[in-house]
Amino acid sequence: MKFTVPPAVARAANSEVRKVTSVRLNRVIGGGVVAAGVLAFVALGAAFRPGGEHEQGFSSGSGWTALLTTWVLVLTVAAAAAFGAVGAGSEFGYGTLAVGSQFTPDRTLLLSTKLAVAGAFSLGTVLAMEVLGGAAMRLAGGSRVPMDGGFYGVLIGVALAAVCWAVIGTAVGLVLRSPTQALAAVLGWAVLEPLIWITARAIGFGGLAAVLPVSSTVGAISGGRYATSALIAPTPAAMALLVLWSAAAGAAGWWFLTRRDI
Repeated sequence: MKFTVPPAVARAANSEVRKVTSVRLNRVIGGGVVAAGVLAFVALGAAFRPGGEHEQGFSSGSGWTALLTTWVLVLTVAAAAAFGAVGAGSEFGYGTLAVGSQFTPDRTLLLSTKLAVAGAFSLGTVLAMEVLGGAAMRLAGGSRVPMDGGFYGVLIGVALAAVCWAVIGTAVGLVLRSPTQALAAVLGWAVLEPLIWITARAIGFGGLAAVLPVSSTVGAISGGRYATSALIAPTPAAMALLVLWSAAAGAAGWWFLTRRDI
């Protein structure tokens, strides 16, 4: 049976892809994420020493190279959120969303393709970084670098988190209709939420913090490192929570997009 994409879907997807690829800043951010990830993995591979701080495997490593790699992965997820927020919020200023709606009057389809393309580009960028970075790490560190379950768990978690935060950022951009406000909301929440953790733990509701989006992100990308923490959900649960948060954000974006004038 031959599979064909409906013309309306192909037209909407083509429009969204062109919007993403035509913006030079997107290419710069994507290239920067890949380059930073590869350099961090090279440093980790070159400095990796079996035993001691790494005796339990990749995800339990510490030291400056592990810290560097961790922050690069965190910033990769933040870049996906910023990419979605700025891209969606900017469309109201440039008027591209209004023009696109003339060719794709079905706003549910318009939103779906926008979220799918944002998630796909974020996933592609992260996978490129992880594949090239993993290969570079193995070349730099040789067989002493354990590409174990912890390693692949971290990579899967980062890829999932990037997709989810690209969706969340895009939805926030559509709700707030401003790239500045959307970016401030997404990154501001990342700063504010740890304060909620501290407060929740102080009043005896630390487990409540584990369901929040940033906490879920930490749990998803940590490879199970914080499995015993009351503030961070175990990795499988954290991944599920993150998917639920992205679904909720997408639903909010759909609600506002279909009920307000563009």
